[in-house]
This record gives sequence, C-alpha cells and structure tokens, in this order.
Amino acid sequence: MQRLGYRRWVAQGGDWGAGVTTALGHLLPAGLAGIHLTWQFVLPTELAGNLSQSTRPQTIEYALADSPAGQAMWICEKFYSWTDNNGSPEDALSRDQMLDNISLYWFTNTAASSAWINWENKDASFSGKLSLPVAATVFPREIYRALKSWAEQTYSNLIYWHEAHHGGHAFEERDTFVEEVRSAFRKLREQ
Repeated sequence: MQRLGYRRWVAQGGDWGAGVTTALGHLLPAGLAGIHLTWQFVLPTELAGNLSQSTRPQTIEYALADSPAGQAMWICEKFYSWTDNNGSPEDALSRDQMLDNISLYWFTNTAASSAWINWENKDASFSGKLSLPVAATVFPREIYRALKSWAEQTYSNLIYWHEAHHGGHAFEERDTFVEEVRSAFRKLREQ
C-alpha cells in the first residue's frame, strides 16, 4: 500500500477475504489502521463450514467443470442458502446478478479450482487474538453468525459491532454494506 502512496489504510473482508483480512490483522503491515469483517473468525470451537470441499474437492470439481446446468444449480443453491430471502434467491438478487456471477465461473472455468481453497486451508486457523482496531458487521442470513461476546474475547480493540437488519453471505445488500464500512471506519478517520 505504501508503494501506491497510502501511508494509512484499512482492509475489509468477507468469505475467504475475511480470512485474508484477518491474516493482515495478525501481520500488522505498515500503515494498516484497522479491519472490517463481514464474516468473523471467532468461535468457541472450530467450525467445519466448508466440509464437502475441504475433504474431497475433486468430487464436486468435475461436475462443476462439466455441466453449466450443474454449476448453475450449485451456485443457485448457495444463493438460496446464503441470501436473506423469502424462499427464493430472486427475493434478494436479480436473475441478471445471479447469472453474472455464474457466468464468471463458467466462462473462466474457475468453479472447480475455487473449491481447492477449502482443501488447501482445511487445517488453517484464522483465529487468534487481534489487537488492532476491528470492526464487524453481522448479516442475519450469513452462513455463520458470530456472537459479540466471542468477538470481544478475540478482538481486544473491537471498535464497531453492528447486526444488520437484512442481508446474507452474498452481495444483495450493497448499499447497507457501503454504509457499514463507512460507519465502521468513521472513528478511525477522525484520528
């Protein structure tokens, strides 16, 4: 970031980006003022949320690379489970938004390789105490919802905690997300 001209900066992450952002928090690179997470790696015990892809990624890999319909159904099931909807993913995301996401995986043939991150990190731990400023937003339909009391045990400098009224793991609440990041870092910006 310093090579880009930023002496002070923040990082934000959700999904695997939350792991990367948490790792940055542990590394404390020069200028990192704080982090914001939409998926908090705070647990009383380890959680195996990526079980199928962390044990046998090639089982799903061949199906995802071989069939556009199979890949679409795999991703649509995630949208169903990971969005704040009333029984249909289209309650949260437009058909075009879902097809854009599915198309990115299909046209680049990366759905299969995307499963490998779970295999490669099956024994990784993104937990551990963080001392830098940490902000968190919890969406109600996130895959896993951390408790604030757990976060307080892990993040000794928890500067912001908010439980949003709507949203899930996917990208359906873009305006809320932007406002959450702005609110989370407002205090840091004033310093």
